[in-house]
Amino acid sequence: MRILLFIPCLADQFAPKAAEATALLLEHLGCEVIFPEGQTCCGQAHRNSGDEEAARAMVLRMARIFEGDEWIVTPSGSCAAMITRHAVELFGSESVVPAQVQSLARRTRELVQFIEEELGLAPDEIVGDPGNAASVVAWHPSCHLRELNRFDASGRFLESIPGLEVKRLRQEEQCCGFGGTFASKFGAISGALAEDRCAALEESDAPVLLCNDTGCTINIEGRLSRRGTPVEIQHVAEWFCQALGLQSREQDTR
Repeated sequence: MRILLFIPCLADQFAPKAAEATALLLEHLGCEVIFPEGQTCCGQAHRNSGDEEAARAMVLRMARIFEGDEWIVTPSGSCAAMITRHAVELFGSESVVPAQVQSLARRTRELVQFIEEELGLAPDEIVGDPGNAASVVAWHPSCHLRELNRFDASGRFLESIPGLEVKRLRQEEQCCGFGGTFASKFGAISGALAEDRCAALEESDAPVLLCNDTGCTINIEGRLSRRGTPVEIQHVAEWFCQALGLQSREQDTR
């Protein structure tokens, strides 16, 4: 199966190993991975800041770059939610949404969503045991998984991996405090939310935290560093690549 890979801005700039792991994992699962040149932002930051005109321009640009009939896969729940739900909303009534934007929205999937729903793979069909990856992890579901109807589904998917113990954090439905520009506009609230997520992670005593969104991982990782908490933060794709021997644990330790 040929797929188009969309790497979000944050992953491109701050988590290139997560982006690389996404491509490696998809190739391992039999996909022909195409990275369309010229891709940039999906427009989420512009929309969140209230600049809908700029957001529409970014969405239209992305629709042109990702034109076709292949699935579009991204390692970001927030970008997937932006494209599948909010990109269409930017144009008002459905009757005036450009056909290329409707196509973009229909074809975009978050990584774990794509693996489970479109490839139809169960966890034990991907990996038989954790291998060199961590065998005990905590899981932080990004808020945007709700908009994909995947908030609990992705956690259950991970819990079904043979030999992997997944610790669910208390109040896991709570935001980590990132929220894109929210973190800069409402720093005190954002910081308090991040502190609570870090405290919950410390209570779990898990050595590794898995997440599906680079924004969350950057935010939590930064707060953990300030607290002096030695927990490794990984994108789900990184864990799978370590378990499959496609990336080394040492290579992915940040």
